[in-house]
Amino acid sequence: MKFVYVILHYKTEEDTAACVRSIFASDSESEVVIVDNCSGNGSMEKVEETFSGMPRVHFLRNEENLGFAAGNNRGYAYARDVLHADFIAVSNNDIVVDTGQFPARVLELYDREPFHVMGPDIVSAVDGGHQNPAEESFRTAFQVRKEILRYRFLLFLSRSGIYDLVKKNRAVRTGSSKREIPETVTDSVMLHGSFVVFSKDFVSREQTCFREGTFLYVEEAILKRYCDSRGYRTVFDPSLRVRHKEDSATQALRLTNRERREFVYRNMIRSLSVYLEYFR
Repeated sequence: MKFVYVILHYKTEEDTAACVRSIFASDSESEVVIVDNCSGNGSMEKVEETFSGMPRVHFLRNEENLGFAAGNNRGYAYARDVLHADFIAVSNNDIVVDTGQFPARVLELYDREPFHVMGPDIVSAVDGGHQNPAEESFRTAFQVRKEILRYRFLLFLSRSGIYDLVKKNRAVRTGSSKREIPETVTDSVMLHGSFVVFSKDFVSREQTCFREGTFLYVEEAILKRYCDSRGYRTVFDPSLRVRHKEDSATQALRLTNRERREFVYRNMIRSLSVYLEYFR
């Protein structure tokens, strides 16, 4: 079985280098595809210089920033159609693989619990919390439409300059990923998008790994709905673990607070509109 990792790179060469090194520390036989999502800051050149002498590392460049889904799909297609991978792990560049012999462990899981898509325990390097299984926030079309309206209203407030006046004296509540996780392999779950493994059962049928139409956000919920519609099995295995530094690519964007929140609002509206299609 051929196991290939796809890493979507954007601007932060230190994270990408650490991710690749962790992969080869875990297993020296796998191959890695690094996809540059049009970083434009010289970081991909540094990554290529660091790993250019390694025949198991492949480099792709996107001429524009395609976003999360389409950017990852470019690497997935290369791994599937050019490298003829059986299993493909699609990873953020700020992931560190902690589990030794990770591909072999995945194959052992597949032999016991055949799956189409799986996710490991993803431990946040920020607060030590667990990000898998992910939680589906909206379970009805009504809830999704309501959330789209909420983000449109917030975008209006921000663009009109009212947002800061409204939020000035309101405390901001932040969520925590510190929660209990299942202790055994769990079936039919939504998986966090920062690290997802697609088995040969998925790869042989699907030309893309994520559904396109989004730029960023909600991709894992859309993937779960798609898998359910196709009868694909999604599983979580707590015995496999990776560490997630979290949001290094978006933090590399030099945006003002207003630009950053409007980026989030615009893309949440776009992604939720795609998500809504899966309720029809």
